Amino acid sequence: MALEQQPPPAPATVEDARPAVQAPLLRDDFNAFYTQEMAAVTVFLMHQGATAYEAADAAHEAMARLLPDLWRTLDHPRTWLRVSAQRCYWRQSSSRTAPTDPVPDRPGGTCPLDTVVVSEFQQTVLNALRQLPPTMRTVMAWDVDGFTYTEIAEALAMTPAAVRQNISRARKRLITLLSL
Repeated sequence: MALEQQPPPAPATVEDARPAVQAPLLRDDFNAFYTQEMAAVTVFLMHQGATAYEAADAAHEAMARLLPDLWRTLDHPRTWLRVSAQRCYWRQSSSRTAPTDPVPDRPGGTCPLDTVVVSEFQQTVLNALRQLPPTMRTVMAWDVDGFTYTEIAEALAMTPAAVRQNISRARKRLITLLSL
């Protein structure tokens, strides 16, 4: 059974990072999984303070760990991918210099950074998120990405109450930081 070629996904932004309905996961087509998740994971890491280049680098590293067959056997590959990408980002050197070479295209001529569009307001929100303590920033990134408090708690080894409390405090701080 052949799968039809789908058009490239719409750009992922801070405002549309929480999908209304998650598309079904195609376990036999890594390219479809990659296309579906790469921009979302990049934005997820940007919510945690990563630059677009750091986020794309960590997301690629995490995607590479899913190959050749791990992604087919995981119960929750979206969660695993975000946990792994988050760890990759945390391991990156804080003294990294900004790259001067263009980001290489993946096969097929698409670069994940091309699908991440950040408006001026969204950049303001990202800057405010970077001012939050790491735990608040992390739970907010998971929340914005559409995960439930229970899923966040399981992924981060926290209690759902701790997740709720961190999200509540982060929202209050963001309201203050953004003068809303």
